[in-house]
Amino acid sequence: MRILDLSPEQRPRERLLAGQGEALSDAELLALLWGAGRAGQSALDLAQTILSRTGGLAGLLGLGLHDWLAQGGLGPARAGQLWAALELVRRSQRGAERPRITSPRAAGAYLLPRAQGWSEERFGLLALNAKGDLLAERILSQGTATATLISPREFFREALRYGATTALAFHNHPSGDPSPSREDIQLTRRLQSSGEALGVPLADHIILGSEHWHSFRAAEGWDHRS
Repeated sequence: MRILDLSPEQRPRERLLAGQGEALSDAELLALLWGAGRAGQSALDLAQTILSRTGGLAGLLGLGLHDWLAQGGLGPARAGQLWAALELVRRSQRGAERPRITSPRAAGAYLLPRAQGWSEERFGLLALNAKGDLLAERILSQGTATATLISPREFFREALRYGATTALAFHNHPSGDPSPSREDIQLTRRLQSSGEALGVPLADHIILGSEHWHSFRAAEGWDHRS
């Protein structure tokens, strides 16, 4: 009987093709994604090193793209492969869910998991129809660890592009604290004013923290105003 001498990269691949993919370790799955390692280091060795350094798969996926690039040995190609794989999963989930968002609680529950791992501030849009069904979800701006820029004109231009009846704004605070800043309050007022003028009301502005979220609609009682 011939004994195959498989390389570290081939072993996970052979087990996957043999129907044993679910039994592969996190490091072996990453090795499959990343392919061959650098000279003198297998992809499996690299994956094990990165996972050890970041505290496991949860710690690795909790980092952002720029944090991955800062990891020794994980260059732009591998960081890009990992980001692309996660983005495909996120897009497939969005396409399958098509949620109906009719309350601050529903909006917060939908958005909070999506912001996990964002190391930079991002500002986005949920375009909704009259029933609250999600028509589109878009990230409109991505900034630094403390700030991002967005204009009401750009925001509602995208909302109208998707035929939205109402538009919900959201952004994250990388600090983990969703408490609104003075700039957040001012931007919300500008979005409200622009939405009223265009006939596309601002449904809410949700600020996402690490574990909690802030809703301007809920906090300011928009539904109870005369």
